Amino acid sequence: MFLAVFLALLGASRAFSTCRTLDLEAARRKRIEAVRGQILSKLRLPEPPPDPPPAPALPEDVRALYNSTRELLRQRALTRPPDDPEDYYAKELHRFPMETPG
Repeated sequence: MFLAVFLALLGASRAFSTCRTLDLEAARRKRIEAVRGQILSKLRLPEPPPDPPPAPALPEDVRALYNSTRELLRQRALTRPPDDPEDYYAKELHRFPMETPG
């Protein structure tokens, strides 16, 4: 019973509130438009440039060559032994004096 009375009072108190609900989607759209306007002003453009025409499709033989090369590199990476972390560091130190003595 107490809970029902409390919820009823809570709902009634919301009716007296003068705060508007915040529409996050509208705020997000406004922020995106503001950033878009800043970018255009930095580029000194009055409006966004038109979309570029679609790129012509690649010929099938070029696409096949690319895919086969990619597959070959993937197979080589699988068969290659893992790198030894010790090979990363230098094993010998070579010193080359740059000034002539004396």
